[in-house]
Amino acid sequence: MCHRILASLSSLLGSLAFLCALPSWAEIRVVDGIGREVVLERPAASIISLAPHNTENLFTAGAGEKVVGVVNHSDYPPAARQIPLIGTHVQFNLELIVSMKPDLIVAWQSGNAEEVLRRLEELGFPIYVSQPFTIDDIVGSIENLARLAGTQDAVDPELGPAVRKLEELRRDHAHKRPVEVFYQVWTEPLITLNGRHILSQALGICGAKNIFGQLPMLAPRISIESVLDINPEAIVTDLVDGRVPDMSYWENWSSIRAVQRQNYVFLDPDVMFRPTLRMLKGIPDFCAELDLIRTRQESPQS
Repeated sequence: MCHRILASLSSLLGSLAFLCALPSWAEIRVVDGIGREVVLERPAASIISLAPHNTENLFTAGAGEKVVGVVNHSDYPPAARQIPLIGTHVQFNLELIVSMKPDLIVAWQSGNAEEVLRRLEELGFPIYVSQPFTIDDIVGSIENLARLAGTQDAVDPELGPAVRKLEELRRDHAHKRPVEVFYQVWTEPLITLNGRHILSQALGICGAKNIFGQLPMLAPRISIESVLDINPEAIVTDLVDGRVPDMSYWENWSSIRAVQRQNYVFLDPDVMFRPTLRMLKGIPDFCAELDLIRTRQESPQS
């Protein structure tokens, strides 16, 4: 009898010890990029990313190994290229996503179809929507993804120094003469970006000014007359497939200061247009190029 009682007690104690050894998770609550609360009962073990910048930010958040599906162009870091594709950011395979049974889907408000996201949410999948417009939004998104994945201790150690460097640059440029910049998205028709775009945030850190920052549309079409009227000191645009684009369009408008002095700045869109840690680390070089323009002599240069 005593042996049976002792055996039962031993078994009970063993079970209790096993239960105590299991991880206990508190409910996780974060607010996403569009102000919605996202709640998980436990850290996500399987995650699907519906935008390249989300994929990159998940890796920065230490959660790369938990990503089970991505959209095309999710090419950084290199490990992201090995993750199964579920489509593009505008057209992804809903059935495949459902079959993967992810614990979390990280979406992109500007790039993903709202009706499809709503359908996924109706099916019970938690969705964190990313929509970074500022540097703080980038950092906040990475921190939130780390919390949702339970990987706070694995966040890329370069994130903190990158943020501190930007704070230093902002202070250093606060009292410098602002460089007036025109950002060229396209020439025919002539399209630019307004102040709400995250690139304008980078310009602000560097003590520069987006000359069309006040326009209401994110990517407005403008006239060449309006550019001539403001007469920007620099023109910023993207590299095309890693090469300097043809700038001959501007030869017709040699009265513009930027054209006179060949003050052209070319950006790698994968670095400076993805709201990620790489963008934060790329801003100091952007500032350095704008500083050269700021200090250049006023006489036209070839």
